[in-house]
Amino acid sequence: MKKIKENEMKNIIHTNICILLTIIIVLIFAIFYKYVAYKKDVQTSLETGANVEELYNTISDEKTDNKPENKKEKDIDSSTSDWELLLVNKNHKVPESYSMELEEIETTHKVDKRIAEALNQMLNDARNEGLSPIICSSYRTNAKQKQLYNNKAKEYKRLGYSNDEAEKLASYWVAVPGTGEHETGLAVDIVSESYQILDEKQEETEVQKWLMENSYKYGFTLRYPTDKKEITMINYEPWHYRYVGIENATYMKEHDMCLEEYIDYLKQFEEEEYQELI
Repeated sequence: MKKIKENEMKNIIHTNICILLTIIIVLIFAIFYKYVAYKKDVQTSLETGANVEELYNTISDEKTDNKPENKKEKDIDSSTSDWELLLVNKNHKVPESYSMELEEIETTHKVDKRIAEALNQMLNDARNEGLSPIICSSYRTNAKQKQLYNNKAKEYKRLGYSNDEAEKLASYWVAVPGTGEHETGLAVDIVSESYQILDEKQEETEVQKWLMENSYKYGFTLRYPTDKKEITMINYEPWHYRYVGIENATYMKEHDMCLEEYIDYLKQFEEEEYQELI
């Protein structure tokens, strides 16, 4: 009997030990599972944080990229309102309020006083090179412009053209009164003393070769180049020089621009600045 009780006691102890071991094992697995889950959560949090930071940096970079790189930078400090950039052509008449102070040059000619020094310097430097430039036309009154324009139109009428056709053809050689640069005092016609005919052969003279190469250094530009006729609406005149200022003339020469193209270039920045203000 005693022996039976001892066996029962052993069985009870064994059973309790097994139960205890099972509980310990379950606890160990539970703790291990929670630890693994915790590590996973931490890793996910770290990765999420990195992705958020990466996304933020990407958005910031995109904002930065969209500002300066896509916006064209203006690389010259000039404005279409500058006096030397006054645009006068068939679509832009001389303003009714426009006025200038004239200064005599080369004895018989007058130009805007503000360009006289530069013009004198250019002519003198050309002469120092052994050339003989002559001003054949400078400032013109509106009345003088009308006279020249009407005379040109009459030439075409004598050739059999109608009045409208004659006036249109004349406008390609002599500006319609009120739309001519000579009325601004900012333009001059310069020819060679050895060849004073106003035709394309003028470009073959040494005077014109020198002026085409050097006039920008004094602030002048060849106003009506042969390859810009569709833009200027004036036939090629290798004798007509217009003052625009040294920086502008240099930029125009470097970028092969006529005045109309240069004005359009400047306008795009002025329009952008206006849009930013409103």
